[in-house]
Amino acid sequence: MLHVDGELIGTIHSQSIVVIGKRGVLKGELKADKIVVNGYFEGELEANSLEILTGGIVDGNIVIQELSVENGGKFNGSSKIKEETKLIENNQE
Repeated sequence: MLHVDGELIGTIHSQSIVVIGKRGVLKGELKADKIVVNGYFEGELEANSLEILTGGIVDGNIVIQELSVENGGKFNGSSKIKEETKLIENNQE
């Protein structure tokens, strides 16, 4: 698990959980199995599960399977559903 509580600009690819804490600011590209945002994220995001908590802000484009936004959480951008069927179709070719 990666927990971000400072400011980070760049690319993160993780097979696990990434948490952006209340004081965390992450700008760039983020790919992970599960992402929890309690601070601020700006950029491109891809995950199986995204949770935007009450104080969290996500500003950018997301590709996800599951999205949860708590009351008070904010999302500004575009979203696409990450479909598992694409993986199956690619493996059959």
